[in-house]
Amino acid sequence: MVDITEKFNYFAVKMLDATYRDFINTDVEYQELDCYLDNNKHRFETIINSLNEQDGKFVKEYITKQSDKLTCANQCLYIASYKDCIRLLKLLGVI
Repeated sequence: MVDITEKFNYFAVKMLDATYRDFINTDVEYQELDCYLDNNKHRFETIINSLNEQDGKFVKEYITKQSDKLTCANQCLYIASYKDCIRLLKLLGVI
């Protein structure tokens, strides 16, 4: 049987997906950063590919790990905020 915490975390992550999509569509700074990254991805790949194979692999892995770390932190913060919101609503007697 699946634990209630696991179900809640799954639900919160799905809610986060919708929030993230809304964020992407409305946040101008995010859109500018995304455009910059998209416009420079070929230059980045050229630079990475100019490194020896071991260094190129390390740089790609390092960047991926940084991205994964940020994603993990964002999900954790969202779930914590969601739980805090529920606690506040209970404290206020709304639920």
